[in-house]
Amino acid sequence: MHIVYVSREYPPTKRGGGIASYVYDMATYYANSGHKVTVIAASDDTREESDIIENGVRVIRLSKGDFIIPTIEKTNLFKKLRCVYRFYSYRLKIRETILSLKNVDIIEVAEYGAESYYLHNINIPVVVRLHTPASLDRSTFGEKKYSIRQFYECFCASKEKQALLKSHYITSCSTSLKQWVVKYWDIDENIIRVIYNPIHLYEWVSETPTHFNKDSIKILYVGTVIREKGIGDLIEACKLLCNQGIKIELTVAGKLGQYGENLLNETKEYGWCSFLGNVNRSDLRNIYSSHEIACFPSWWEAFGLICTEAMSCPMLTIGSNHGGMSEIIDDGINGFLIEPQDPQSLSKKIYDVWSMSDTEKETIRRNALKKIKETFDISNIGAQMLDYYQFVINQFKKS
Repeated sequence: MHIVYVSREYPPTKRGGGIASYVYDMATYYANSGHKVTVIAASDDTREESDIIENGVRVIRLSKGDFIIPTIEKTNLFKKLRCVYRFYSYRLKIRETILSLKNVDIIEVAEYGAESYYLHNINIPVVVRLHTPASLDRSTFGEKKYSIRQFYECFCASKEKQALLKSHYITSCSTSLKQWVVKYWDIDENIIRVIYNPIHLYEWVSETPTHFNKDSIKILYVGTVIREKGIGDLIEACKLLCNQGIKIELTVAGKLGQYGENLLNETKEYGWCSFLGNVNRSDLRNIYSSHEIACFPSWWEAFGLICTEAMSCPMLTIGSNHGGMSEIIDDGINGFLIEPQDPQSLSKKIYDVWSMSDTEKETIRRNALKKIKETFDISNIGAQMLDYYQFVINQFKKS
């Protein structure tokens, strides 16, 4: 099968997040399984293009992207508006690139960024993958309300919705996200198939267990440092524990941005909080395994790849009960769920988890590893997705 992935981000990239990790895992897995895989991604430097083979995958990085990375290209107001004036031209370029390929069986593209905008009438079946729409408001769980000053955000979000409404084949990374799209965008739930995001289990399992200092709590947060991910709530929870005389070591790994920079400056005087910035995935396993508790108190999360990574190590993992993490963690069995935006309850949960006996902790870790292996390992998810691709191809031919 010749599978084409269209993604705004693909490693190595300065824009990488959950979508980049998902596409990389799926693309390399299928390439190693004997399928032909092409990834069409945006180049970080929008003035450059490339076409190379990486880990068995043909990766085409296009120029003229509709974004700007200030550390690569100097920014100004005109360049910031690229998301509007380059919207149509860049998506037409994606279409032209796909049409130049030979014998494409199926295309998968994320809903985020509306890059399927011109792909629904090219005589190739297209699967749109739900990751998290730009218009999803993590604080209210509804649709975002945009001000006039947010014109370009509103423009991009509306195009995502337009593109998705044209779709006949949709997958979602969680039931929670599927339910949101059905409720707010009035899409037929019968055309949305829930297939979880995968993880290469063997890449994350620690070979030797770490023995932790019983005098302090080593906590890890991984993810983009934004308010809606609950990192501010986690810091407040840690402050509450410190005020009780409990020693804390909190590590924050992920892209900062302005909110993150502000938190970095605020916490410098604490002495117990360190920010690593953006971290390569290849370095994450050692970071996970050197901490006892992973904490992801997002206000809402579509899935939570970092949750499956932490549970694979395996760590004692605390996640939000709002969204996809509640589909990964069985509370008290293989991890722990908390109500987000409640630092007081979060601090108590962290202390209670840390205070468990070694036997109880080992049982949680063992159950976490078992859940990931049985449900989220890429050998299982890859087979499910391949079956769905074949279903789509067959349906497309009939129609």
